[in-house]
Amino acid sequence: MPVVLGVARLYARTAVLAGRRAVHAWPVAFALVLYAVLVLVTRQLVAPLGRAGGFILNLVVAACLSSYVSVVSQAVAGSRVQLSDLRRSFGARFWDVIAVFFAFWVIDLAVDGVIAPAAGDKADIVAALFGLAIAVFFNPVPELLYQGSTRGFHLLYESGQFISRHGLEWLLPNVLAALALMAPLGLMHGPPGQIVLHVATLLAPNNDGMGVLSLFARAPLYLQLPMLAFVHWLMVFRGLLFAELTRGSSRQRALRGGWGR
Repeated sequence: MPVVLGVARLYARTAVLAGRRAVHAWPVAFALVLYAVLVLVTRQLVAPLGRAGGFILNLVVAACLSSYVSVVSQAVAGSRVQLSDLRRSFGARFWDVIAVFFAFWVIDLAVDGVIAPAAGDKADIVAALFGLAIAVFFNPVPELLYQGSTRGFHLLYESGQFISRHGLEWLLPNVLAALALMAPLGLMHGPPGQIVLHVATLLAPNNDGMGVLSLFARAPLYLQLPMLAFVHWLMVFRGLLFAELTRGSSRQRALRGGWGR
């Protein structure tokens, strides 16, 4: 019980601090709208180009993700984000994002081209299980991009290590946040397996944020602004929680590690 209370206090303290820093860095929330517009417009423009168009779209998505992890890192640090920061951010972590894209591409190629076909009529189940594993073990990839020191496959390895140490503390608030985003849109109804797949789609870092974008696309206009504010707060909360779990005091780490592991 003391451990549960300790972790609850950690969540509460982090949530309050995330709220303050999210308000301080409010332009980051609207940067998400800019990225969505850039990606959607690029998708329309390059659609006739086939494979070359897909390559261009991936470069634009990588630039947007580079920008986002750069400005959200400033929000997590408590810094004020200005327009000049946004302009510089598109190239700040571009190659780091490309390295992670390549790692995910190799994994997808192995699953879709080798592992799933070898499963025969269970190929869809195998692919779904791999997708769920990616959503779990690679969920903190965005935070590692701006708080970690490695790239590519080694970054994915560090992500798996982080989840093996702090998986329960990390995933619990993230799953609850995903459910909170899904609930107003009626996505909590249906078979449990379908709900789990919806959550996995939101939490998987290899879908480039398209799971969240699809939620916004189906949300009524009056819900989109609250959802945008919530996602902004959530990403700041995640950054602060990641820092706490990896660089907290020895007493805090011992408390958080006392879930019975």
